[in-house]
Amino acid sequence: MATLKPLPRVTEVERIVLDVPFTPRCEEWNALLVRNWRVVEICRVLTEDPEVWGIGETVVHYTWQGVTDAAVARVTGANPAEHLFDDSLGAGLQMALFDLVG
Repeated sequence: MATLKPLPRVTEVERIVLDVPFTPRCEEWNALLVRNWRVVEICRVLTEDPEVWGIGETVVHYTWQGVTDAAVARVTGANPAEHLFDDSLGAGLQMALFDLVG
């Protein structure tokens, strides 16, 4: 029977906010229906093992929040599996943790 390796601890969370331009046709509809959907935050969670990392994203003005410095501090140094269902982290960070653990 195979033995599972423990997950490496989180060492860093990279956050990048992007303002992704839409085509003129999409821009017109998005301005009417879903203001600011073009602003996204990408989160990449790095670990002690450079081959084990996760990535997630959120539409900043649609979900409940972007990722805060406090959320990054909470997961840094921790086992990523311990924070999978913590909705207070922000969708991008939470998604990146799920990606990493998966």
